Amino acid sequence: MTNEHTEAPGSGFKEWFREGALRRPQGLFRIVIIGFALALSIFEIWLGAIGNMDLFQYAAIFYPFVLGITFLLYSSRKNVRNDLPTWWDIIYSLLSFAIWIFFMVNTPEYLQRIPLFNELTSLETFVGIVLVVLTLEATRRTLGSSLTIIVLVFMAYTAFGHLIPGAYSHRLITLNHYLDDMVYTVNGIFGTTIGVAATYVFMFVLFGAFYTQAGGGDFFFKFAAMLSGRSVGGPAKVGVISAGMFGMISGSPTADVLTTGSVNIPIMKRIGYNPVYAGAVESAASAGGSIAPPIMGSAAFLMAEYAGIPYSDIMIAAIIPAVLYYMGIFLQVHFRSKKLNMPTMDSVPKFKEVMKEGWMHLLPILFLIWGIEQGYTAPYVAILACALIIVMSWFNPQRRIGLRKIIEACEETLIRVIPVTLACAAAGMFIDEIMLTGLASKFGTMIFEFTFGDIFLSLVATAIMCIIFGMGLPTSTSYILTAALAAPLLINLGVSVMSAHLFIVYYSVLSCISPPVATACIAAGSIAQADPNKIGWAACKLALVAFIMPFMFVYQPGLLMEGTVGTILVAVLTSAIGIASLAAAVEGWLLKNMNGFERLVIFVAGVMMIFPQAYMDIIGIIAASSVLVSKYLSRRAPNLTENKSI
Repeated sequence: MTNEHTEAPGSGFKEWFREGALRRPQGLFRIVIIGFALALSIFEIWLGAIGNMDLFQYAAIFYPFVLGITFLLYSSRKNVRNDLPTWWDIIYSLLSFAIWIFFMVNTPEYLQRIPLFNELTSLETFVGIVLVVLTLEATRRTLGSSLTIIVLVFMAYTAFGHLIPGAYSHRLITLNHYLDDMVYTVNGIFGTTIGVAATYVFMFVLFGAFYTQAGGGDFFFKFAAMLSGRSVGGPAKVGVISAGMFGMISGSPTADVLTTGSVNIPIMKRIGYNPVYAGAVESAASAGGSIAPPIMGSAAFLMAEYAGIPYSDIMIAAIIPAVLYYMGIFLQVHFRSKKLNMPTMDSVPKFKEVMKEGWMHLLPILFLIWGIEQGYTAPYVAILACALIIVMSWFNPQRRIGLRKIIEACEETLIRVIPVTLACAAAGMFIDEIMLTGLASKFGTMIFEFTFGDIFLSLVATAIMCIIFGMGLPTSTSYILTAALAAPLLINLGVSVMSAHLFIVYYSVLSCISPPVATACIAAGSIAQADPNKIGWAACKLALVAFIMPFMFVYQPGLLMEGTVGTILVAVLTSAIGIASLAAAVEGWLLKNMNGFERLVIFVAGVMMIFPQAYMDIIGIIAASSVLVSKYLSRRAPNLTENKSI
């Protein structure tokens, strides 16, 4: 092992506040990491299939183990030589594994003890302090300084907030009290958030890795090409559909961009779309994967645990909003393609060919949906779906999953799970700190006073909070932080539990395409060779529906399949017309180019159909229809003005 490093120009004290870099293990080092990945995968499969453990017990096994691997895979700074861990990394890793052994031995005792009844021993205090410090350092390495600083600020508030005069003061919280609650109960690090990472997230990431190994990504591209390749702007539409389909499985916008974008973006550029737009289409479509059933993303799994809503209910409620989200992007791409007269795809596969080669890729997805709907736990269904993928892969000699591919899938899963796990651990610390200090209720009161108890203003404040937290934080962390602070207020104002939490999930997901920190757009920029910020703004324009959709389903619960069949149908119909109107207004095209006044009219019509009042829907439909009829008639009639100008 080595502790050598190279200094980049301008490096120094500031570098310590930046994230580290992911190492790419080689040789013996990779064998060690593969061993860890296989061991963790075996434990997770056992836990999801037949294991019966208390939350604290499996969280205390899972998290310190992942923490120890983190220090081996992530360097302390980006400019540290990236081949092997340094001696400090090894020391941090050994400390993490020592903590893992400590909890393996002592967990039965902690399951029986009464928190805060007895003082922690010197060893327990030492273990607690080391675990908290290692968690903060690992969070900085994997996720950067933003989340680390937030946790440190609230840690300082927990320690010294009793000295603050006024309403935001709290009772004295001693070090013993803090560590006892943070480390030795399910209120802090080993709480619900880590539990989600150790169950839902790990198994569905493993499912996505196996699905990719079996050729699922190729099938999605061919299926999308078969559906829309022959239409105007076919490659861009294929990008929307294939990224959306793959995103349903991966649940990670950035991974989706890197996987499908490596094919979609170059094709879009080749037929004439500029690099920024190509990257934006891919980014916006990939972002939707985190809100599209059946898998969605880590934020949805956290929502299931944190809000106490069965995942199957969340999956059903998210169907219509997800369809409308992709409808909005697809229509914008269509109108832009018509406006620019973009070409179709050169080679489009036929339905029989696509289904003959890839019909088996539909089975795991259908099985997932069926299993969850039947009431089986999501991790258990994911395990069976992984087994089904392996069996089905043997029907295709070119995609057979053998021992080597199984090892690669486990290794990829470990690497992808580490940042999510650290985000969940840090989020657990944050939640415990605001609960210990009572800040959650105080913050809710502050928002209530600021928004005068108005639901719409409270929703706007919540959306802004999500976007701010999302600047540099993972989707899962942004959700947890905002849900802890704002969800109780929204629920108290009369918003349903499902609507309130799904509202926060949507805006947390949008952080991946919202500048200045838009992780999906950064990934797209590296492929498109374009400015990630420009891609981000263009992606936000394409995903306009996603920024409006949460307000729509709060005011129209029918979009979440709540209410009678008639209520649901009316909500879907008016929303679809409104989204089509907004897409046309944004792109300035409806059968032909629209002037400024027509774009304004149809935009206002689209906005009016967001709200549930019947008279607004009627006015909006009439206004949109008038523009449509006008463009249809002008398209058929000879355009004398244009002829004169020619």
